[in-house]
Amino acid sequence: MIVSGYQGSSLSASDRRRLEQQRLYSRPQSNFLREQTEQTLAELDRRKEQGAKPERLWFLEFEAKGTPCVAELFGF
Repeated sequence: MIVSGYQGSSLSASDRRRLEQQRLYSRPQSNFLREQTEQTLAELDRRKEQGAKPERLWFLEFEAKGTPCVAELFGF
């Protein structure tokens, strides 16, 4: 007959409290993010129907070609 033991099946009070907080806080955040995503996609669809161009969030400010001169950093 093989006897096996399972240790660690009970959680400490702090572990139970942490798991309960995760369970409570995960649902509202998920709903909030879902609502925000739906609103954003609806707004993008509305703008697309009106023919508005997308906003440019990223743009090139400076472009340099060639090898950088390290001597310029030290004032030579």
